[in-house]
Amino acid sequence: MNKPAFIVDGQQEQKIIQQLCPGAPVRILNCNGEDVKLDAAAKRIASLIRLMGNRYYPYVIIFDREKRRETAAIISKTLVNLIRADDIDDEIVIGIPDRMIENWLLADWENIQSQGKLRNSNVRKTFECSNGKAIIKKLLPKNGIYQETVQGVSWFLKANVKAIYEKSPSFHLFANALQELSCAWLNPCFEEI
Repeated sequence: MNKPAFIVDGQQEQKIIQQLCPGAPVRILNCNGEDVKLDAAAKRIASLIRLMGNRYYPYVIIFDREKRRETAAIISKTLVNLIRADDIDDEIVIGIPDRMIENWLLADWENIQSQGKLRNSNVRKTFECSNGKAIIKKLLPKNGIYQETVQGVSWFLKANVKAIYEKSPSFHLFANALQELSCAWLNPCFEEI
C-alpha cells in the first residue's frame, strides 16, 4: 500500500494536503520564489527526502512555476533529474502549478466565483501562466478578503477536482502522475462519464 509524503511550497499547500491526506507527512520546502535556482530547490528537496528516510512511497512535490520561463513539464523533468543527481532514487511525483496554486483554484471558476463572490469578468478558458492570486484579488467584491491560508485553503477543499483536471493542463499532468495512488479526492478525475 502506498504511504505518500509531501514536500510543498508553503503553508497554503501544507494545509490543503493535511486536510486531503490526514496523517501523511507534509514538509514545507522553504526554498522557492522566482529567483530560486532549480538546483538549489532540488538540493533542499533531496535533503528533506533523506530526512524522512525510506519510509514513504511516493514523495509528492508541489513546486510553483512562478515566473520561470521554462514550462511546468520542463521544470518537473529538470527537478527530477537534479534530485536524482543528488543520489535520491525514491519514487518522486512532481506537480508544478502554472504559475501558482491559485491557478488550479481558478480552473474551477464556478466554485471560486461562488465561494469568493467574485465578479464575473470575461471568464477565460484557462488561467495557466497568469498571476492567479492577482486575478482573485482584482475580482473580489469591494470589501472582499483573500488570504492564502484561510480562503485559499477553504475554497480549494470545496473545489470540483474534475473541473480543475479538465481545465488546467498543469493539474492534469500532476493528477495523471498520481493516478496509482488511489486517492479518493482525485478519483473523480478518472471516472468514466
